[in-house]
Amino acid sequence: MPPNQYPENDILSVVDEADLIQEASKLSTNSAPNHSSRAISFWDRLYLSGIPFRPIDLAWVLRASGSILSTVAGLAFVDIPFLIRTDFKVNSSRHPVSWGPIYSFCMAMSRASSSSTYNVAQLRTVSNIIALFVHPRMLHLSNYSVKSNVPFKVHLDTLLKPERETLFQIRTRLGLTAEYQGKNPLDPSPEFLQSFLPDPDNNRGGLANLPEESGVLDKDGTYTLRGDWIEALEEPRHMSELNVKKKSNVVLLYFHGGGHVFCSPVFHRQLVTRMLLEFGPGARAFVVDYRLAPEDPFPAAIHDAYATYLYLTQANHEAINLCNNGRKNQHPVLPIDPQNIVLAGDSAGAGVAIALQLYLRDYVQPSVQQKLVIPPVTVLISVWTDISTSMPSATSKHSYCYTPSPMGVNPFHDQETFFSFPKFNFARTYLCGDSRLAPNERNSAGKKVEWDWYRHLAQHPLVSPVYTADLSRLESSTLLQTGTFDRLADDTRLYAHKLGEANPNERVRLELYQDMVHVHQFFEFLPMADQAIRSMVAFVENAQDQNRHRSSTRATATRGTEWVVVNVDGTEREGHHEDGSPLEVLDACWRQDPRL
Repeated sequence: MPPNQYPENDILSVVDEADLIQEASKLSTNSAPNHSSRAISFWDRLYLSGIPFRPIDLAWVLRASGSILSTVAGLAFVDIPFLIRTDFKVNSSRHPVSWGPIYSFCMAMSRASSSSTYNVAQLRTVSNIIALFVHPRMLHLSNYSVKSNVPFKVHLDTLLKPERETLFQIRTRLGLTAEYQGKNPLDPSPEFLQSFLPDPDNNRGGLANLPEESGVLDKDGTYTLRGDWIEALEEPRHMSELNVKKKSNVVLLYFHGGGHVFCSPVFHRQLVTRMLLEFGPGARAFVVDYRLAPEDPFPAAIHDAYATYLYLTQANHEAINLCNNGRKNQHPVLPIDPQNIVLAGDSAGAGVAIALQLYLRDYVQPSVQQKLVIPPVTVLISVWTDISTSMPSATSKHSYCYTPSPMGVNPFHDQETFFSFPKFNFARTYLCGDSRLAPNERNSAGKKVEWDWYRHLAQHPLVSPVYTADLSRLESSTLLQTGTFDRLADDTRLYAHKLGEANPNERVRLELYQDMVHVHQFFEFLPMADQAIRSMVAFVENAQDQNRHRSSTRATATRGTEWVVVNVDGTEREGHHEDGSPLEVLDACWRQDPRL
């Protein structure tokens, strides 16, 4: 909208258009990093790496040990006798009969671990321990290759040129000029915080502002991203045959889960490799080690997703610098055709995949000359779309799932509820960081300021898309998978429903697996895990085939989401309203009016 269309009392009405253009140029070309966060000390970085050495960790070890022992005792002396006594026909309070002993034991240990963690360092310790077992879990897999920790550098200010140009008028209206670049206001005004809400009355055009990053950059304004390249290889018996077996051209851009605060590509290597082997020889994946909170809170992960997409599709982009570190052939042949890329992720990583779609559509495309091609297929596993985890499945009292309940605070609660949260607050850490381990301007100016940051950012479309994002014009076939005992089942169900309603020309399929928990695909000994992966592959291959043969005129699909319930015996049935709370109940978990 041109500046002269704003009301007379608006700041833009007194700014000359030439000055606007000059100011926008400054925002686009200024490359000096100006982040106001304090550098994290060596000892805090060591602690954040998952090496516990503080007194509080002794209590954590004792508490975790006690939790594990009590869980094993409960399983041995309560649940198993109950299942035997009922002839394995009735679920116990914690272990459905369909799980079997191995899965029941694994879930019991997972619940014991997740319920005892106190801070992000302890979570990362647990993650590091589990990651140690990845290689033994992969011994039965063959015909794949892994290039780990493949690096590339990102120049942040160059990367953010489109974003800053798109948001220029919003920020100018708030009095934020070129000096705003690289820092957040230490004392944010109500108008500034209100700009993060997608509210047309308070934010013209409905586009939500984005905060600047709060992490620390290198002296040259860059940071290094890393990731794992994994490829499914040809089986030896086919090597002598002249390409008899057609190679897959699928390239997964995979974002790992972990509540935005822990886990890594290594943690998810076994899952992604199994997916690639199902696609067949030639299938590849890049699992990006995107920056995590509390060191780099929102929107760092979304910027990393965008940078990774440029790395795959435009490796010569001015914001990207490939690093080899003396290793030959570290990077595969680039660029990659966007039509071959599949956006995929689980849990928080699936939320990042959605945020990337919205970011490209709303913040990048309006300000780039050469429009980006958005990947035509998306796979979302147990997706986290409501950062406050306010829906019934997230706050359920049942103890089948290993994920905590809940993981955040509804932004329409009060400050006291926010600070009295009894468990580790994943959402608070993602949006505000941690004042003790990684202080920044969002968490170091007092409780009220931190609460104000949280309650506004929690409503951002890139943070809680199921409630606040415009989901139309997401031109991608989307598969969503969850389980009936998944804490984020309602996040997935409501998002799938709204996505299908908003995109009648695109295929949206929701698969709800009976008796399965959060990201059950991770547990390779489950028959339903393999079935879910086979379903992913079939969906992706079908969607890519449809995309290749789609005419210039889009055929209108059936409006709504294809809703499938997968029974424990592997059979499928239609079940749009048969499992979980009604969609109207989920839609009402947040107030409909986003204004505070």
